Amino acid sequence: MNIRDYLRVLVKWRKLIIWNVFIITSIALAISLLLKEKYTSRASLLPPIPGTEFLGGEISTLASFSGMRGALGMSTPSDLFAKILESERIKDKVIEECDLRKVYKTKTTMATYSMLDKETDISVSPEGIITIATTSESPLLAKYMADSYIKSLDAANKNLTMSVGKRNRIFLEHRLEEVNEKLKKSEDALKNFQETHKTISIQDEILPILESISELRAKILANEVNLGILRKYATEENPKVVNIKSELSELHKKLSAMEYTGDDSHFGVGFSIPFKEVPNIQLNLARLTRDVLIQQKLFELLTEQYEKAKLQEVRDTPTVNILEEARVPERKSYPRRKIIVLATFIISFAAGVILAFFLNWAEELPPDEKNKWQEIWSMWRKKRDN
Repeated sequence: MNIRDYLRVLVKWRKLIIWNVFIITSIALAISLLLKEKYTSRASLLPPIPGTEFLGGEISTLASFSGMRGALGMSTPSDLFAKILESERIKDKVIEECDLRKVYKTKTTMATYSMLDKETDISVSPEGIITIATTSESPLLAKYMADSYIKSLDAANKNLTMSVGKRNRIFLEHRLEEVNEKLKKSEDALKNFQETHKTISIQDEILPILESISELRAKILANEVNLGILRKYATEENPKVVNIKSELSELHKKLSAMEYTGDDSHFGVGFSIPFKEVPNIQLNLARLTRDVLIQQKLFELLTEQYEKAKLQEVRDTPTVNILEEARVPERKSYPRRKIIVLATFIISFAAGVILAFFLNWAEELPPDEKNKWQEIWSMWRKKRDN
């Protein structure tokens, strides 16, 4: 066949093609006019920002980098947002606030869920931006539905964050009580130790003691030298020898008291600690001081965390970052009548052309070929009837 043969077929069956296009396109136009108009409102949310509270935890910079984590096939905070938005907990809030049971005229909750799912589209872009698209016959209701989704998500996140804050506050309260009790015991133990040994800081007191011991030993050496000189020309009963020996005896007693005895009547570390016990006393004092410092530092850290938990519990700042707020749509999103009519026109025209060529082929079949096709048709009808 050449181009003239094709044109001949089209001209021959032109009425069939025209009527086919006219009837089918008219039906499609009529149906599109009968379809109820619907409007779609869209809102966009940013992914959770690093450092903000999300589901009771703080979002890290890596976790918020949705593009990288999404490329690695890992869930992102935006994906979690989307899943929460699709949860029945959020749907219940939207249905209640927008009175959708009455709008959809449904009797069961599951039927309402099904209708709401059809009218809602929640998607996450590769950049992590969440889009909420809600459709309704009323432009205002479409906007209210999108706003309700965002409001319900924010309320759910804040509620969970507050619950975590409350649990943390209660836990920290108990820990603060325990640490405060331990701090008091440590402070009392240090105080009793210092009162018992009459010392505050051995490190500060040890130097004067060493100087006193050095002076005593120097005096003892000086007296022993003088005594040796006297003994070369004087007897033991000599008054000077007796005085030096007496003074040496007192110096030795005082040195012994400082080094080995240690009491209130002799000058020692803290006025009561013998010099030989200084290492042990110093170690015990250091340990007690360390315990007090540790408990004080722990108490400060827990107090800081406790204050943060109290703030977290009563925090009322939005947890959802809105990129684009939902607006009242000005144009309908459905039905798209022009597209419906145009698509139907093209499809009906193509179907009419195919039907025209088929009928032309059947009409020009030789008689014997027609008989064979009629036999096949008859056999099929008999089997159908049987």
